Amino acid sequence: MKNYSHIITCICCLTLTACEVEFDFNGLDDAPLFLLDGNIGITTADQETGSLGMYLYAVPSAAGERTFSEDARCTLKIYINSEPAEIKDYITIEPFYGYITGNYPVKPGDEILVTAESDGFPTASARTVIPQAPPVADVSCTMEGDNLKIRFSIEDNEGTDDAYAFCFRQTVSYNVPSDNDPGSSLDLSFGNPEESSFSDTGPFDISWDDGWRYYGISDDSFSGGRREFEVTAPYKSPSGYGTPYFRIEVQRISPERLRYEIACRDKRTNLLGFIGLAPVTFAYTNVSGGSGCISSYNSGGTGWIPIPYE
Repeated sequence: MKNYSHIITCICCLTLTACEVEFDFNGLDDAPLFLLDGNIGITTADQETGSLGMYLYAVPSAAGERTFSEDARCTLKIYINSEPAEIKDYITIEPFYGYITGNYPVKPGDEILVTAESDGFPTASARTVIPQAPPVADVSCTMEGDNLKIRFSIEDNEGTDDAYAFCFRQTVSYNVPSDNDPGSSLDLSFGNPEESSFSDTGPFDISWDDGWRYYGISDDSFSGGRREFEVTAPYKSPSGYGTPYFRIEVQRISPERLRYEIACRDKRTNLLGFIGLAPVTFAYTNVSGGSGCISSYNSGGTGWIPIPYE
């Protein structure tokens, strides 16, 4: 099989060296924008507390000023069912403030509204609804050489637009680990060919990193039914003593997170669109007056399952 990544690279180099592209910024809005990228979620163990984690970026317009005043501040407001929950008015715009967190009393079905305001910026806002508890996963596993074969299934509820995210984790312990033990990442393998520079996501729609590697899928193909999965994780005998375990975190996520991560992947892989040799890829966002994605999740999953390793 030909190595198409080399062909694409050559096309890019020839195009960039053979022509010049001029951009006309006349008539463009010179106001900067806020990019919001955050998640608020609850767990099966605590269905009344939502944990928010998000980033906020100030994005300058190509037609306006490229830098921001060191004194510039952003006011971030969080509403729950239209009622104010918190106001953060100390967030600096330049330099970037950092990771923003918060905990709020919420429950499944609650609507969360996040807004970002600052002088010279349009108000950015996004809404998300806390999903219902995720389904219980039926799981089994076997060892085949140095590979852990995992089989699991979930049943979707009928009549709702659902999306799911799965995270696979491992640990070694003398005793059954507690549910609070985070373990470490157990990444899946889908046999990506060396000739391809694009990652294979197997039976899932998309994968992304959010401190952990998540694999996401919508319920389009099994709405109201049961879906079975079979995946493989490379696994070697753990050093030291103790019993190896794995678990699957199952999240029911708001569909906008899945759409946003898919759009980000499509933009990253559309090299020809970047140089004008293919249609451009438009970004998905649920942020009005800005960009990015504010989403929500309800997290559950399996307990720790012993790995049948000799």
